[in-house]
Amino acid sequence: MLSFAALLVAARPGSRGEWLAVGLAGIAGLGLLLVPLTGLLDALGRAWVVLVTVAFVASAKLRPARFWPSALRSCLYTAAAVAVLGPAVAGSAVWQEVQWEVTRDASRAARSVVEVAPGLYPAFEPAVRLFAAWPLWLIVETLAGLALAWWAHALIARTRSPE
Repeated sequence: MLSFAALLVAARPGSRGEWLAVGLAGIAGLGLLLVPLTGLLDALGRAWVVLVTVAFVASAKLRPARFWPSALRSCLYTAAAVAVLGPAVAGSAVWQEVQWEVTRDASRAARSVVEVAPGLYPAFEPAVRLFAAWPLWLIVETLAGLALAWWAHALIARTRSPE
């Protein structure tokens, strides 16, 4: 949501519809950021969202016609920033704490599935390990969100009336 709103703002909205889209996406995105934190992983995710949005919009503004280089570059810059800021803000054990929280959440989710379908118990540990690979999932979610924001922005920019 924030990426979409930021892309529209960077493109200088020209119509009421575009401003309405900016407002709705911005309010929805900020609303998600203002919900009370539920842990260190949640705080990390919110920092990631803000930083990747800024990096993506800046990159898209400099090279507007290229999605993949902008998106991948944004993820790389954000990962570097989070790698430096994480320990500086939350202490040197931040990554162990985040990994523990992710593993606990993945275990809880897999346990819920096994309770409903006991035949899936052999897949419990592999599933927990897969879901606990949080950097991979963070990048996949980010690229999907950025692609959706890019597509929606391009759709609105294409239907813009001549000035």
